[in-house]
Amino acid sequence: MKNIIVVCGNGIASSSIMMAALQDFLDENSLEANLEKASLMDCTPERLNSKDLIVSSTAIDNPEITTPVIVGVSLLTGIGEEETLEQIKSYL
Repeated sequence: MKNIIVVCGNGIASSSIMMAALQDFLDENSLEANLEKASLMDCTPERLNSKDLIVSSTAIDNPEITTPVIVGVSLLTGIGEEETLEQIKSYL
């Protein structure tokens, strides 16, 4: 099972909304993944690199991060959400 970390600035509101949308998508499509939410400020490169995928509310520009990153703003706005969810699905 893949491990996905969902991150935002504080690890509270935005990541919770993105995580709920992602969990709904997984459930609706009979897909499984371990989801974890966190504050980007609290995440070390080692923690992020231990995951299979990062879904973030913002771009992560750190050359130490080797895990694929998908910017999940569309999970907050609904604009382009389907494309983002298909991107995420391609990593599962």
